[in-house]
Amino acid sequence: MNWKEAIIKDQSRYAKPGIAGFFKAYKNPGFRFFVLFRLINRFSKYHPVGLFLRLFYRLSQIRFGFQIAHYTKIGGGIFLPHFGGIVISSHASIGENCNIAQGVTIGRINSGPRKGAPKIGNQVWIGPNAVLSGEISIGDNVLIAPLTFVNIDVPANCMVIGNPAKIVEGKTSRNYINFQNE
Repeated sequence: MNWKEAIIKDQSRYAKPGIAGFFKAYKNPGFRFFVLFRLINRFSKYHPVGLFLRLFYRLSQIRFGFQIAHYTKIGGGIFLPHFGGIVISSHASIGENCNIAQGVTIGRINSGPRKGAPKIGNQVWIGPNAVLSGEISIGDNVLIAPLTFVNIDVPANCMVIGNPAKIVEGKTSRNYINFQNE
């Protein structure tokens, strides 16, 4: 997916397609941040536009409270409804159409049996203040409840809740993810 398609897919999570929808979506700090995120990867760090975008991106990280490296693998359709306190490891990978709420940490572990960073599937809803750490795999269509600590692999089509994390069958992210184009 190229950067234009990714921006359009991101926009579809905030507003309807088109120019008017773009400006409506652009009011949301999460969308603004990810427009920069997508554009940065379009230009080299030595290109004057790339240099300017990297500087502006760093200022946006500070302003909005997002600690997300611009080279992190994040699919299109990302939705950040609130800003503040979101930390995502540069080694993590996130699929398409995911929701990430405020206070979420998706971190890398540097030693031990779970050394590495999470790999998150498509259509995953991550609730406020959830923590995902280590080399874990989160399947598609998963709901991660607020205040949940996840350090285990999670299969597709289920919900994870609590500390320690418990997998609950039956509820999925489809109950919580809002798709503007459906």
